[in-house]
Parts: sequence; structure tokens; C-alpha cells
Amino acid sequence: MTKIRRFYKNELFHEILFLSLAFLCMMIFVFLQPFGEGPDEINRFRVVRFIYENGYLPRGDDPAVLIPGYGGSYAFQPMLTYILEGYLLRTVNLFTDRFDVLLIAARMVNVFFGMAAAVLTRRLSRLLFTETMTQWLFSCLVVFLPQSLFLHTYINTDSCAVFSVILMFTAVLDGMKNGFNRSLCIQTAVGVILCALSYYNAYGAVLVTVILFISCFVGKVLAGTITRDGTASPVDRYYMDWRPLLRAGLFITVLFLIGAGWWFIRNAFLYHGDFLGMNARNLCVASTCTPDFHPLLRQTYQNQGIGVFTMVFGTDYFTLLARSFVAMFGPMSLPTHYYIYETYYRIFIIGLLVCMIPAGRGLYLSWQDQKRRFFFNGCMVLACAIPIFLCVYYSYTWDFQPQGRYLMPMLPAFMYFVTLGLRKACFLLQELADKIKCRSLAEKIPAILMGLLIFFTAAALLYSVFFVVVPYYTGG
Repeated sequence: MTKIRRFYKNELFHEILFLSLAFLCMMIFVFLQPFGEGPDEINRFRVVRFIYENGYLPRGDDPAVLIPGYGGSYAFQPMLTYILEGYLLRTVNLFTDRFDVLLIAARMVNVFFGMAAAVLTRRLSRLLFTETMTQWLFSCLVVFLPQSLFLHTYINTDSCAVFSVILMFTAVLDGMKNGFNRSLCIQTAVGVILCALSYYNAYGAVLVTVILFISCFVGKVLAGTITRDGTASPVDRYYMDWRPLLRAGLFITVLFLIGAGWWFIRNAFLYHGDFLGMNARNLCVASTCTPDFHPLLRQTYQNQGIGVFTMVFGTDYFTLLARSFVAMFGPMSLPTHYYIYETYYRIFIIGLLVCMIPAGRGLYLSWQDQKRRFFFNGCMVLACAIPIFLCVYYSYTWDFQPQGRYLMPMLPAFMYFVTLGLRKACFLLQELADKIKCRSLAEKIPAILMGLLIFFTAAALLYSVFFVVVPYYTGG
């Protein structure tokens, strides 16, 4: 009996429970969702099917992958996930050609990325925060957010992008803490490669990773330190350690060029120098779409002369974007419970506001000095700002689609600030309890509040899956 109690209190049990819950909920989506329920899954599957049937990659303008009516195709964009799925289906086809089996097999690629992201999130949480409960809160906010989990259950490239962002941030933070050895350089390169071959909206995370990587090789000479020429530095002075920076940077660059360079070379060859394929895609859309979807005839807020702020705050854009960031299943048509949205909104608002209060410095990134923590926070702000900007810009200039999945590349950075703010709120409540002589309560505040928040994230996910998704798709 004692051994059983010890197992339930063991950290390994908590890890298994955490991963098992995530996997269970993903698999329910995978098996219950009809084909095409995920956003644009049918048109994404056209690329997968082409690779499955032909054994090679399609051109973006191949008739077999064009999107009816809208024009263009997903074959212009990075398609690593589709490649993996297509060749996996060729293997599965050796045993069966049943479509339902092939569909589930293809979706399992995204489940793999989702589970890998969950495992890495636990590692990232330990690098960011010092306390176990805070680490668990961050992990649950990232993994158990219903929309985040849903992202890993249908055919898309977003799932790989989210995993790559978490991998890049984890590797570069580990490098900042322990130095960049060969293993961490390889992990960083793999993260950049996966990001480059998954989703353009996630490219901002590559920029942030590069900035953080370079900052790892910035050293500091304290005032009064005797330099090589025998003089003392009058003030604190920063310097760049060029040799290890170039050694590690060139190694990562070579790995990136080997792993992802082929895609951009292929694009440049196929699309007359357009190595991103974006201009070629726009031209293809214009030539293959129906008149209703022609870019020159499409009504956007930009060509109507309506301002960006009017679009964001004067319409239902912000509401739909916020709701679909938390939970909006199926083709943006299946919401979860009203109180789940309202609770998450309050968690986000409180966390983001309180995280700006200069308190509790030892609660996060305790292995960094104050200036480096401030610099890291600035990079995380940039990691949030870029996806938001791209999402709004795309909606304003091209297609009004307020979808929260466009913001998912900022998920780890966003939840970092939310978690930090919530932990600071606990710290401030502890300070208040101490002042009013309630020391026994002060000691319990972090465990109580963090425990309640962790319980909410799990309960909100379970409710969304078992009381919204399951009845909807089973007719229960």
C-alpha cells in the first residue's frame, strides 16, 4: 500500500497522467471527426493524396491539388507534414486501402507532433520556472488549451509549426543556461528546419530564436576588471564572443541548408525564382479561381477604405479570433461552453496585466541576471507580436478569416507571460497575507491557486471533449 501511495505522489505518475489525458483527447477527435471537419482538411488532403498515389511532390498548380472555386492549392506552401502523411499512406496501403484507415493514419502524424510538443513543453517549463506547480500550470495552459489540442487532430501543417516553435525555444534556452554543445545545436537546427517546412506564420519564431542564439555569446566585463592590456575597465562593458558564435552558428546553418534548403531551391526552380512560392500562388489563384473569388474582385477591408482598428474592434473580428484561440472545433462551427471562454479570458487578462508588475524576480529564469531576463521577455513579446500582426494583416488585405489557429505559433510565449503573471499574483497575495499576519494562509496560497487553475484547464478540456465534441459527433 505504501508503494502505491508513493507511485501516485511520484513525478513520473503525474507525467504519465498528463500525457495520457492529452493523448486520449486527441484520439477521440481523430476517430470521431468526419473527414473534412478540420479547417480545410479536404483541400489539404488533396496534396497528401497526390503524394500517396504518385510517390512524388506535386507542383502548386497541378490540377489534382487545386482548390475548387477558390483556386490555388496548398502545394505552394511548405508541406513537410503532407509529405510524411503521403508516404506513410503508401506504407499503410500495403496492408489496406480502406479510406477510413488511411485518414486516421494521416491524422496520426499530427498526433505525433502534438505528443512530442507536450513532452517538450514539460522540458521548457523547467527552464522557465523554478517551482513545480508553476511548471505544471504552464504545461497545462499550453497543452490543455482546447484549441491547441484540437490543432493536432486533423490534417494540417500548423501542428508541426507549434512543435517546432517549442523545440526551438527549448533548445535555445537550454543553450543560454548550459552553453551550446553539439546536441543543442542539432536540436536548434531541427527546430528551424521543421518550422521552415511547416508554416510561414511561424517564421517569426525563427527570427526570435536567432536573436536569442546570438545573445548567448554576448559576454560582460565588470567595471574594475583587469583587461589583457593591463588596464582596468572603468565601466561594465559587453563584448561578443565571435569564435564560438561562428562555430555554432555555421554548424546550425549548414544543417538547415541540408534539411530545408531543397524546398526553397525547388520553389525557385519551379516558379521562376520565387523561392517562397507566394507570388506564384497568388498568380495561380487569379488564373484558376471562379469570378466570385478573384483577388481583384474580392471585397476586403483594405480596398473598401475601412481602417484596421475598425475591422478589429468595430466588427465581430476580435470576438471570433479570441473564441477560436480558446476553442472552436470543426470548421469554426462548434464552440464550447460560454463559461470556459469567460474563465480563460479572465485568466489571460489577469496574467498579462500582473506579469508587468516588477515583483517576484526569483520566480522565473532564476539562472539569468536581471538584464538577460528583461531581454528574454522582450524577445517573447516579439514572438507574440509577429503572429498577431501577420494574422491581422492577412485578414485586412486578403481574406477576412478571424481564426485563432493563425495565432498558435505564439502559444508558448503567450502562455509564458500568462503563467508568469498568475505566479506573481500568488506572490503578491502572499505578501498581503504576511502583512495581515496570516502566515499559514500565505504558505498555502500558491498551491491552492495554482492547483485550482491546473484543475480548470483539465476540466475545461474534458468538458469540451466529452460534453461537446462526443455528443455532437455521436448524436448523443
